[in-house]
Amino acid sequence: MTQQTITSEDVKNFLQNLLLEEKKIDLKGVDLNTNLKELNIDSFGFLEVIFSIEHHYNIFFPQGIDNINTLQDVIDVTYDLIQQKAKAA
Repeated sequence: MTQQTITSEDVKNFLQNLLLEEKKIDLKGVDLNTNLKELNIDSFGFLEVIFSIEHHYNIFFPQGIDNINTLQDVIDVTYDLIQQKAKAA
């Protein structure tokens, strides 16, 4: 069985769908460098998003991540963690 390669575009699409379904935030036309706070995603909402990403991709964000401020940051860190997991497999 071949493992499907996940791209950063896949992560972006998942995040867009997640925010639309769980937070009712439509990202169409939203700049990926938009700060999460500008989208009314508070710290609790941020944790909910992270937990959903972890569950979906079976990855774990390290404790104390404080360098995630924008949508692009979420995409980049998620993609990096997926790549690290793939290399370790």
